[in-house]
Amino acid sequence: MTISRRHFVSLTGAGALTLAAPVIRTAQAASPAKIGVLLPLSGPLASLGNDVLRGFQLAQSFVNAKGGVFGAPVEFAQVDVPGSTEATSQAQRLITSDRVKVIIGSYASAISFAASQVAERNKVVYFEQGAVADDITSRGFKYLFRFIYPSTELGRKCAEYVVEKVIPGVGLTAANAKVAILTENSNNGTAVGAGAKAYLTEKGINLVDHSSYDFKTNDLSSMVQRYKSLEVDILIAEQYTPDAILFWRQAREAGLKLKAMIGNGGGHNVGDFADALGDDVNGILNTGTSVYINPNALQPDTATLFKRFHEEYPKMFEGRKPSAHSGMGFNAMYTVLNDILPAAGSMDTEKIREAALAQDKPIGSSIVGWGLKFDPKTQNNTRAFPTYDQWQNKQIQSIGPEPFGIAKKTTMPLPDWGQRANVGQ
Repeated sequence: MTISRRHFVSLTGAGALTLAAPVIRTAQAASPAKIGVLLPLSGPLASLGNDVLRGFQLAQSFVNAKGGVFGAPVEFAQVDVPGSTEATSQAQRLITSDRVKVIIGSYASAISFAASQVAERNKVVYFEQGAVADDITSRGFKYLFRFIYPSTELGRKCAEYVVEKVIPGVGLTAANAKVAILTENSNNGTAVGAGAKAYLTEKGINLVDHSSYDFKTNDLSSMVQRYKSLEVDILIAEQYTPDAILFWRQAREAGLKLKAMIGNGGGHNVGDFADALGDDVNGILNTGTSVYINPNALQPDTATLFKRFHEEYPKMFEGRKPSAHSGMGFNAMYTVLNDILPAAGSMDTEKIREAALAQDKPIGSSIVGWGLKFDPKTQNNTRAFPTYDQWQNKQIQSIGPEPFGIAKKTTMPLPDWGQRANVGQ
């Protein structure tokens, strides 16, 4: 639960990765499966988008090593989408120029919202691996599927963790704990904040501030000073990487003292955050996208795949450790290539859609311990919603960010700046 920068563990993102029967080859191999890949590979979201891409590439290599799909290697048609303004044109390019029938993206909610609309209009199947804004799947689209939970659920789970574990962990009560919520102001951040606020209000928690900002900002010092004047005890922060680094750096410069900081966005579980701030990241809690999986809870074949994922990733990517986001990317791409497309039997979009809806892998068949089942109305993976007891006691051993790792013990309250070298060990 507590970040320990120097202890790396095997983590994967939420989502589903399931195993199916091997690809069945016919005497005459079908055409290669060309998959459209749409991610932010440059700009402010680049570190996160490239982590997802590495997960996609590892899944592609695994599937191609055993014969590909339809008896031919899987090909990627890849586009860089730095932000939502490029999403529409780049999605259209994949469809008209590269003639893809499947697009997988996109990590960022604003990008996903725009790109999936283009895919729907053209009857192209769109698999969303990591964007969580509620409104992505609330439009009744026929060809859109999401592997991960919606934002409000993420915010609610974070608030639940604060109420059940963090407040008592720092020696406070619901009545006297001063809690604040800080989010970037995209659809995702707004929904995460709303979900967290609703739960905290329901439980009678003293919410002293709920603020948002543009994630492209270059100054968050006013928020730091605001929290100092309010004497905030516990901060829930939903942030991307550059703004997470900016906020925590300015908090350190100003000497902001918190009893607990809970990271609820992608910025707190990537190596760039640790590299920028060193041991001062130790002790931040995270209830976002990364979890430590208990391999003993997995089916034998899946446990083998889980082990292989963590062995092969550093070999393929120059010694890098897989982040939660690369795990999420791997989960989604491997499921599509290994399960859904073989079940569809062709790149016909109607058959792919039917194959996706027919997926019903049981708990334990996924490397995240849940499985895959798409709701035909919302197109969300309904098994991406673990209960609090499941998070704590069953397939998932602990909650915490990668690549900093999950510490052997939780450290609360948060030690002062410069005193976190051994936190969580």
